Amino acid sequence: MSDTASIYFSAVKIRSWADQLTSESHGEYWTTQWYVWPDAIRRLAHELVFKRGGVIVLIGLQGVGKSSALNATYTDIALKSAEARRKASEGKNADSKYQQIHDILLLKWRRQTELFESLLLGTHEVSHEYLRRYRTRLLELLKPHFLWLDAELGGRPERLNIDWAEKKLGKAAAKNLRKSVWLEMLADVDTILVDTPDYSKTDRRLAAKDLDEIYWLWNYLALSQGKNPNLIITIQKEMSGRHYFFDKMTKIELQPLRPEQMLEAYKLCFNATQPFTEDALLTLAKMSRGIFRRFMRYIALTLDKWLDQHEWEKPVDAEIVKKTITAERMAEDMEPELNELFPKQNDLRLQAVRMLIHLGESGPLNQSQLAEQLEMKPYAVSRTLTKLELHRYVKRKRSGNDKIVSLNSTFEKESSGSPGKVAETNGC
Repeated sequence: MSDTASIYFSAVKIRSWADQLTSESHGEYWTTQWYVWPDAIRRLAHELVFKRGGVIVLIGLQGVGKSSALNATYTDIALKSAEARRKASEGKNADSKYQQIHDILLLKWRRQTELFESLLLGTHEVSHEYLRRYRTRLLELLKPHFLWLDAELGGRPERLNIDWAEKKLGKAAAKNLRKSVWLEMLADVDTILVDTPDYSKTDRRLAAKDLDEIYWLWNYLALSQGKNPNLIITIQKEMSGRHYFFDKMTKIELQPLRPEQMLEAYKLCFNATQPFTEDALLTLAKMSRGIFRRFMRYIALTLDKWLDQHEWEKPVDAEIVKKTITAERMAEDMEPELNELFPKQNDLRLQAVRMLIHLGESGPLNQSQLAEQLEMKPYAVSRTLTKLELHRYVKRKRSGNDKIVSLNSTFEKESSGSPGKVAETNGC
């Protein structure tokens, strides 16, 4: 195979990887082989083994890696518990204090109207265990009235027809039993990881309603006769701080990544930067504002443009990136973040993004220089920078009669972080 063909097929493979924008599409291998742990999440996974009754919220911008953090925590604890069970069955002691049997559940949040349908249809993450418990309880209730059931099923509850059993039990009784088995199942584990959906800005009432239900569940579990499980939930940053439940939680905020961290995460996946230049990947990372899902989306868009040019012997450089990922595109993707700063002001959001891009490319500038280079009125630049500074996108330092403007963290041209800090990322 020629070098050009090899580069092409490698790019197609990376393009396919970049399409896996959600943690659900990654598969278990992602968290066991490619996930790079934030320090806070690694500590959480260790502490959960001993904690009881804790309620923790993972907060982060949409796409920052909240679901991946839950998946990694679940996989880590589940694998260690499986190993501890194996050693216990062989009469051996665990090698580590962290290697203990710890029952853990990971589930997507579903409202009452969807919950039991998904459990009974087998589409819920824990359907298998729920159906086992539910059929067993149904059988216990029906056996005194249908003495032939044991002989018919051969002592195997999984053979029980649920529709038939619920009709015999009665609609109201079956409804109560469904809920009872569900709550007993949750109370019987050590930790429950709940991944809430990403809400749009029009879904604040829906988000509040979901939190009300989760709060009720937490109170029930705290008062139940089970293990008093830990409850870990995710919520996007745009929705945090608007509900009384947050005051009762320990908060862990997943921070956006630095450009160098995103570059290292990419290298961890593919052992090199090809077909990109290192500068191109750093440019994509800066444009992504530290959101790994956005980084992957921008990689896919840039590769599409590069592949369409049929000049595969040339690497993907920063020039191609800038032609592909426009300020308009970035403003659209940053809309959830910037909407609070500039509600119903699309022109100001676009203006803010252009400032961030320009500062990312140029480094710190005098405020007057920024206005001149962007061909904007000084008062308009000052007004926009004031809002960006308030929300820590930029920082300003007085210099004579002017102010020096520079970026905070993710967009900075030169990061103060060292390559060794890659262990704090939550990307690939």
